[in-house]
Parts: sequence; structure tokens; C-alpha cells
Amino acid sequence: MRYLLLLLLVILIGCENHSFESDKRQIVAKNEIRSQLRKARSFDVTAFKEDVIDIYPDTTIKHPLRYTLDFSYTDSLGQKQSKRGIVIFTPDGKSVLSSHIEQE
Repeated sequence: MRYLLLLLLVILIGCENHSFESDKRQIVAKNEIRSQLRKARSFDVTAFKEDVIDIYPDTTIKHPLRYTLDFSYTDSLGQKQSKRGIVIFTPDGKSVLSSHIEQE
């Protein structure tokens, strides 16, 4: 019985949890976009999407990850702005390749 419990414990600890990596990338994407805003008083993400890019201009990078954030913020003049931010990660999700903000 002890060996069965020990085996089960080893199997559970050995399993990788990729949802944590996704959460970390979401936080990095949010911080990357927020850093591009000048003097934003508030910042709220209203929608979030993660997908894989099949065709990317740089042929040395195969299938990078794209994070799309729809967000709103209040600018320094007090006006509410709605925009979309796009952050491109390497296929392993550990590094940011590029990021930019679009009009929504």
C-alpha cells in the first residue's frame, strides 16, 4: 500500500501543469502593453485571446504564440480609451518577440 501511494505521489508531482505558464504569459502580455501607455490612470483588460500563428514573416520562427488583449484605460485627460494590444511570444512562450497597440 505504501508503494502504491508513493508511486501515485510521484506521478502527480511529475505531471506538468501548463496552465500556470499560460497565466504567466498573460501577465507578461498585460505588463508589456501597459508599459507602452503613457500616463494611463486606470487599465482594465476586457477580453483576452491566445492563439498560434501559422504563418509568421520571420521564417526562422515556427508557430509563435499571439496574445490579443482588448482593454480600456483612462488617459491623462480623463477620457476613456478602448484599444487592442497584441503581444507575440516565441513558440516556447518564454520570450516576447514584439508587441504593439491598435485602435479598436
